[in-house]
Amino acid sequence: MKVLVIGATGLTGTLAVRRLLDRGDEVTALARNAAAFPTRHERLKVAQGDATDEASLERAMQGLDAVFSSFGPRNLSQKGIQEAFMRNLVAAMKKSGVKRLSNLSAWGTGDSFKDLWWGAKLIMRGPMGAFFADKERGEELLFASGLDWVNVRPSRLSNGPARGGVKASLSGKDLSWWPFMTRDDTAAFMIEQLSSDTWLRKSPLIGY
Repeated sequence: MKVLVIGATGLTGTLAVRRLLDRGDEVTALARNAAAFPTRHERLKVAQGDATDEASLERAMQGLDAVFSSFGPRNLSQKGIQEAFMRNLVAAMKKSGVKRLSNLSAWGTGDSFKDLWWGAKLIMRGPMGAFFADKERGEELLFASGLDWVNVRPSRLSNGPARGGVKASLSGKDLSWWPFMTRDDTAAFMIEQLSSDTWLRKSPLIGY
């Protein structure tokens, strides 16, 4: 499979690039500074561009099969960036004819908010309220896109090795939100969604 990784320089995206290469895929990594991208591989192409620029996205995904996106703002002061990103991503995918998208979201967005414990709800509608509102606006654009998307909502992300045993559900009652979800396990689950139809056009919550 030929896959574009957006957010390839981030913690989850870096792991996704490695996993995709390890399984034999051809990977295009989008980066603002292609020359500084740390990974080199015969099946890796680094495309220079801005993830919030439609033209950059469209150029990067020409001739590819799917998109893996772990894009996110570098800090909470970046207002509206997730909505703008998703608008441009959807437009670029439609123009280039790429339909498959595995997208990293977060537990707490949209209808998953109701399954959080009360302390998390206070945080996500208080200090992080603008962040989640922006993410939800981006999700609305994704849901209306007509693309073949899977919108993955992990619990809190952590570093460290994959532990396996990932569980997915549309109901938070089936999972434990509080324990950390490793980025490596998250990347692995998202890669599976590039070809699996189990969660097609759904927003699975993932945990252990």
